[in-house]
Amino acid sequence: MTHRLAGVLVAAIIIVATAGALGYRTVYGSSSHPPEHLSYCGRDYLRGTPGLSRTEIMRNESKTSLPGDAPYPVVTVGKVPPIVGQPLLAAVTPEATRRKLSLPCAMGVYLKTGADAYTAYGLSGGP
Repeated sequence: MTHRLAGVLVAAIIIVATAGALGYRTVYGSSSHPPEHLSYCGRDYLRGTPGLSRTEIMRNESKTSLPGDAPYPVVTVGKVPPIVGQPLLAAVTPEATRRKLSLPCAMGVYLKTGADAYTAYGLSGGP
């Protein structure tokens, strides 16, 4: 009886792992990490430059705010995959500005891929 229970347990683990891998591939376009694309705030972002440090991200994002605005702070906006994944960073455009100018939440997002390494993702399709 214990052999049967062990077999059922192994089969269940294989099914759950396979379903997780297929789900990841469906959502992110590949089974590789980092994924080919991400969704954030109702928009799609395509994989770009890998290996950026947080300092490089802060420096780049300090130049992207709208004229007259202070640089938007880079904050954690989620995880990829959700709950158990790596942090996703973005310099989020303030909601009032987004509504007024019909802008996306962020022009780019950054997925943590190492100790101080992030992969940039750029907005697909433009504002």
